Amino acid sequence: MKNLLQELYEGDRRTARWFRTGLLAFDILTISYFLFTATAELDASLLALDLVIGVVILADVVARVWIAPKRLRFLLSLTTISDLIVLASLFAPLITGSNLGFLRVLRMLRLVRSFRLVERLDDLTKDIPINTRVLLAAANLVTFIFVVTSVIWVWEHGRNAEMKTYVDALYFTITTLTTTGYGDITLTDQTGRLLTIGVMIFGVGFFLNLLQAIYRPSKVQHPCPHCGLSLHDHDASHCKHCGSVIYIETKGQT
Repeated sequence: MKNLLQELYEGDRRTARWFRTGLLAFDILTISYFLFTATAELDASLLALDLVIGVVILADVVARVWIAPKRLRFLLSLTTISDLIVLASLFAPLITGSNLGFLRVLRMLRLVRSFRLVERLDDLTKDIPINTRVLLAAANLVTFIFVVTSVIWVWEHGRNAEMKTYVDALYFTITTLTTTGYGDITLTDQTGRLLTIGVMIFGVGFFLNLLQAIYRPSKVQHPCPHCGLSLHDHDASHCKHCGSVIYIETKGQT
């Protein structure tokens, strides 16, 4: 069973790729579901769906822990901790009867791992040396935007008259991140101001990282067959670490 799980999560066969594509689809669907139900009133149908999703997430986490070479390190990773918190929010209503939907926004952090799974799907990207950095930078930015937007929406909904819909929260996050700041929507409470500061400090960094990956990629990802160094200059013919000859395929310049 362990060998089968390792093949599904890490293998290159078609069955493994379809399996990981299914995980990606599940992540996207559950993330969308959590966004729409984060502030919804808990009823029997939502509770049943929460439990089904929780069982699938729990099975995924258990499987990953079982095949992880360093289990403690995996358990202490950010994505695993966020999954455990989400599991607690999904199963808590069975014990406490309360809806901890605001914790579900941490499920958005699974986007980072999902996009890394996409790297192994050969049919989704052909130009790995360029697209990998752009894809990861975009994944980090999208994850940051939707996590912060969800936190702002859950916290400000009902407290801020200007925050009427989730789109208002997304609009505020984007305008703050890009330093546009029209001022038509503001967070006036103490926690809201701290969230605004966080968006401005960290969001600009994610945004600039994506722009650099698109317009000025500094390195090409191409593992050296001898020492394993993965990042090289675009015009490199030898590995700077071990001196071995490397062949980086390029389209050339006109």
